[in-house]
Amino acid sequence: MMNRNCPLLPPSAAPSIGLAIVGADFRTDCAPRRQAEIDRCIAGERVTLRPLKRLVEGVPAISVYSQRGRQIGYVSPTHADWARNLLPDIKAIFHKADSFGAIIRVATDGAAPTLPQPTKRGEMMRRPHAVPAEPVDEFCDIKFDRPRRT
Repeated sequence: MMNRNCPLLPPSAAPSIGLAIVGADFRTDCAPRRQAEIDRCIAGERVTLRPLKRLVEGVPAISVYSQRGRQIGYVSPTHADWARNLLPDIKAIFHKADSFGAIIRVATDGAAPTLPQPTKRGEMMRRPHAVPAEPVDEFCDIKFDRPRRT
């Protein structure tokens, strides 16, 4: 039997998703301007996604603009179709610059996206595990008697 005094809890919101933004490392005239704009972006500032009619790497592209209205690149072609289908519901923020361009965080449920919690340097790269015990050296007590040369 259901307890009527207990309010229904809302379903948990989907976490923000990181998306790769490419194009700042393309060999075009626009690449230096895009990289300069990425360098101006601050983690957490709003970015805008806009569909384009032309193709980038054979896929209908979605361009990404900073809050200053300057293009920083395109959604990675591997995620462009997915993002295009959810475009009306996507809200996005800048996360960080990367070697290929940038990473943004998106929320697809209409909620504001969030940045991941900061971690200690290298913490994400290592899996937590117990330190193995020091191996037992079974040969440390062996003494070698060598005949002396005279």
